[in-house]
Amino acid sequence: MTNYSHLCREQRNNIEYLISLNKSFTYISSSINVDRTTISKEIKRNRYIKNYKSNPFNQKAIENVTSRCKYFQKPPYVCNNCTNKRYCLNSKIYYNAKIAQQHYEDTLKDARIGVDILPNTIEEIENTIVPLIKDKKQSVNQVYINHSDILYFSKTTFYKYIDLGVISLSNIDLPKKVKYKNRKRKKSNEYKRKLALLKGRTYEDFLIFTSNHPKMNICEMDTVEGTKGGKVFLTILIRETKFMFIRLLDKKNIVCVNKEIDILKEKLGIKLFSKVFRIILTDNGSEFLDPLHIEIDYNTGNKTTNVFYCNPYSSYQKANIEHNHEYIRRVFPKKVSLNNLTKEQVKKLEETINNIPRVKLNGKSPYEITLEKYPLLLKKLNYQYIKPDDVSLTLESILGDK
Repeated sequence: MTNYSHLCREQRNNIEYLISLNKSFTYISSSINVDRTTISKEIKRNRYIKNYKSNPFNQKAIENVTSRCKYFQKPPYVCNNCTNKRYCLNSKIYYNAKIAQQHYEDTLKDARIGVDILPNTIEEIENTIVPLIKDKKQSVNQVYINHSDILYFSKTTFYKYIDLGVISLSNIDLPKKVKYKNRKRKKSNEYKRKLALLKGRTYEDFLIFTSNHPKMNICEMDTVEGTKGGKVFLTILIRETKFMFIRLLDKKNIVCVNKEIDILKEKLGIKLFSKVFRIILTDNGSEFLDPLHIEIDYNTGNKTTNVFYCNPYSSYQKANIEHNHEYIRRVFPKKVSLNNLTKEQVKKLEETINNIPRVKLNGKSPYEITLEKYPLLLKKLNYQYIKPDDVSLTLESILGDK
């Protein structure tokens, strides 16, 4: 295994979150599939002094602060989870995923100026492709065939990035280096990346896969917007039982979606998560374009879920969840802000909708049908039954004003 390991934004988010839970570096490294020494190096490289007027990443200043407190001499080397930080008079040192990512990108900016590739893509290449070539002696052709979702650009460009030092490989690491004729770029890299991600995950692939695996459970996933740029609902619906999960996202992006998926995996356990969310059908929204994070259990490397995407402008292909959104819109019409909602209010909305009887369920509610099929699911997520006469889909009832 190579000792050169770059982390992506999602991994840094996980590090910050797991530090706050007092998880060990061994546990964190297993969760994001890197060596535990990478976690230690990442934190020491990107930790910063809070409210430091000069350079908050100044190593001499950080060493000066850490020498005053014995807790800095052992993991996690920061104040994030310290129980005494409210009363401590020393300067505070923190690890923050967003700040760490920005610091990482800033250090690369000068070295990689003019290179037409995103930092996140470089990190993916360093984590996945470099070890395959450097340690397992795989050829460039081989990694291109197996990892087209990461290597969405041409091989000529790949060799150019090696020559420029963008990727931590050298010509000696390549079993065979072939020259390719330069071609004009016809499509943007982001468009090529999207095409690569959709390979094997189209709606047509979904129809074939579900016909070959008729017993696997199918879910539909989408988002419901409030005001533009504000908080949104992440919704996931079990087709068979019409049960709909609702989660409030701070932003409509990959990071927030992945965070909620990780929480579901942790609360349910991978076995139950895989059983309930075995097949997921969603749209081409940018917030869902990280299928591997949803599909893979990074503790074992096993694939637990299959993600597929509807055709563009074809919301009817996931009609069940679109229809279920009508219940949300009764309470929160379009362009109504979701920013001030609490988790308790969102769960009240979720439980109310799932306790509404449906004609298609022979007069039973999604809660009742799901209780029959997945009782452990409702127990682990602490969902409550609401009597028919107590079901109220009014704003006052959901917000607790009545």
